[in-house]
Amino acid sequence: MMSIKVILGTAISMAMVIKLRRRSGGKSCFRLSFFLMKFIIKMIKKIDFSEYKTVINNFFNLAFVQAINLILPLITIPYIMRVVGIEKFGLISFATSIVNYFGVLVAYGFNLTATKTIAQNINNKILINDLFCNVIYARIFLSIISLILFIIIQFLVKDFNNNFFIYLSLLLSVIFTNLSPDWFFQGVQNLKFLTRVNLVLKIISTSLTFLLISNKSDYYYLAVLPFLNSILLFLITQIYVQKKYNISFKRINLRSIYLELLNGRYLFLSQIKITFFSNFNVVVLGFLTNNTVVGIFSSADKIIKVFSSVQIPIVTALFPHFAYKIKQDKQKAYKELNKIAIYGSFIYMPILIVLFVLAKQVALLMFGTEINEISFLIRIMSIIPLLVFLNNLFGTQFLLNTGNEKKFLINLILAAVLNIILIFPLTIYFEGVGTAISVLVTEFFVLISLFYSANMVIKKSIEY
Repeated sequence: MMSIKVILGTAISMAMVIKLRRRSGGKSCFRLSFFLMKFIIKMIKKIDFSEYKTVINNFFNLAFVQAINLILPLITIPYIMRVVGIEKFGLISFATSIVNYFGVLVAYGFNLTATKTIAQNINNKILINDLFCNVIYARIFLSIISLILFIIIQFLVKDFNNNFFIYLSLLLSVIFTNLSPDWFFQGVQNLKFLTRVNLVLKIISTSLTFLLISNKSDYYYLAVLPFLNSILLFLITQIYVQKKYNISFKRINLRSIYLELLNGRYLFLSQIKITFFSNFNVVVLGFLTNNTVVGIFSSADKIIKVFSSVQIPIVTALFPHFAYKIKQDKQKAYKELNKIAIYGSFIYMPILIVLFVLAKQVALLMFGTEINEISFLIRIMSIIPLLVFLNNLFGTQFLLNTGNEKKFLINLILAAVLNIILIFPLTIYFEGVGTAISVLVTEFFVLISLFYSANMVIKKSIEY
């Protein structure tokens, strides 16, 4: 219940900031931000970090990569928008949304299931070796299925056929990224090497963006560069894991692969829903409007995703930690999770308030075009990063780590149904604004349903 109150508090705070900003020209807004920052510092001082040494170490490694991921788009996106234009940017965004569905098929939720298994059996070298082989073999099999489906679809859909090279490059990028064993590094809680590799590849990719994209016709490099980046990541990480951890590929065991796929079926379906939720909106917008509207919405959505991605280092580092903690004491782990929800929410609040207030300036800095439309969409969706953070805690961190994949899936299916009901009429009448409202309402629903399910699980464990 505390998390729901925090969200209401954030919404009220945003309304206060708007009112104060209008009355005082921004001075009261900065005073409020200063007060909130002092409050955050006090909250952080109350946290006992003694139990989180490994988590903190992994957090800083992930945070460093994520900082680069946040900074580099600030450099590249304004340049890309000005050179290739918002229409081509919309095309790449639409194609990315399509191929991400294939990415879910290849990933199959192993990023969570395999990570959890490794974290809970960290000293069982034989099990880890077998798991590594089974996951890689399963993903190769799923990659082949994805390529076959893609070839069939490209003959049926005109847009795929007209932009075949773009779609194929992005699809191969998704496949090779998923064949990279980042889940293994997360499971063994050793992310330093992965951090360094990602950093180097990101810098190279960014440099090549400026070198290769000089006019509107160079937009296809936006698909080629991720493809090249994913191949290098795949080769480097595979070689490192095999040498560092003495992983050896064994003969393919079809039964073992089948069991891995069977065990991960609920999480796979959940991941389909998550990707469906995040990409389906752009796909619907693309079919109902045009590439320009998609480009405007995608621009605002990218800003929201940048602020949502701030949490990625901490939730990624926490997942194996909670996998172990929940196995030891479920109730104690849930109390710890609630504390993190409260502290994290209060840290997020000032950031989102600043985003809401400065949405127009952010849009101007990043895109330089369609400022009013983009900034309006940013303001509508500005609270979503907080909702995503809390959804991850109660859903991914708790329900999945307690073996409640089915409950998690049911909640997401209900959210998907709600999203489908809302998005078509809202998008038809309000275009990008309607899509943004649909996303916001659905995320609120996901939070309420996951929070309720998590509380039901913990109540049952207390009764027994």
